[in-house]
Amino acid sequence: MQKIQSTKYLDAVKAYVVDHKDPAMVYAFLMNTLWKDKYKLPDKMFYQRIDILEKTNNCMRFYIGTECVLVLYS
Repeated sequence: MQKIQSTKYLDAVKAYVVDHKDPAMVYAFLMNTLWKDKYKLPDKMFYQRIDILEKTNNCMRFYIGTECVLVLYS
């Protein structure tokens, strides 16, 4: 599991989620944003198919099935 602590990215994803509810689209948006900013992540992270997004005020968790693969928090 990867963890990213960033208010900047969390705020961007929260804004994106307002209009896009599909977890895979939200994850793709985050990966594209990280890639544009040259944020270093393992290559396999960019090719995963996320099917569950769990949101709280200060945290978003991305899941494949029951496995949490990424935590984004402020």
